[in-house]
Amino acid sequence: MAASIRKARTLKRRFDAGVRLAAWYAGWCGFALLAGCALLWLLPDDLWDGTLGLKHKQWPLYTMIALLTASLVGWCYINNGQDRIKDRAGKLIGALMFLVLPLACMALDLLRDHLPFEAAAPVWFFVRWYPPALIILCAAVFLLWKAKPRKHVYLERGLGFAVLFLPYALLFTYMALGVHVDWIDGPMHETLAQAGAYALVIQLVCAHFIGSD
Repeated sequence: MAASIRKARTLKRRFDAGVRLAAWYAGWCGFALLAGCALLWLLPDDLWDGTLGLKHKQWPLYTMIALLTASLVGWCYINNGQDRIKDRAGKLIGALMFLVLPLACMALDLLRDHLPFEAAAPVWFFVRWYPPALIILCAAVFLLWKAKPRKHVYLERGLGFAVLFLPYALLFTYMALGVHVDWIDGPMHETLAQAGAYALVIQLVCAHFIGSD
């Protein structure tokens, strides 16, 4: 039994490492796509419209796909921040922060209509804001670590990593915090409309990478 548990944990660690590695490379491809979208925006429309199947009307869609992909770099940084918190907090507190409480929030939210709590009860404030606050904490820990790896503060280094966080931060603000941004809202709906039957899959993937640890 113990050997089976160890084997399952090893397989999970390998799977998680594989997902992070794939997300890391996909994220940098997303930044390359963002650079390409920026170049298209600077060029006159008639120079590239119709070239290689590109369409001027689809530029917002291309940019949103690039932004979603580039945000995976920030997701990897969030995981690095989470790992640092776990290492310092210990297994028990780490499991409470990153497993027990997020699952409790999810369960309470699913059972909201069947629980006796009032709509303004403090428990719902905790359910709404604990998961986003946890992600913000992981981001802050990672950026602080990069800006101050030892005794000295390297402001330029911290700003560089903050810039790489921007795609994730934009989508996190829009999807997790509920702040509506017009130039994201339109292309996001267009992206989901273009996806058709795969729209739900895209939403679930976004919810995992943007709204979860």
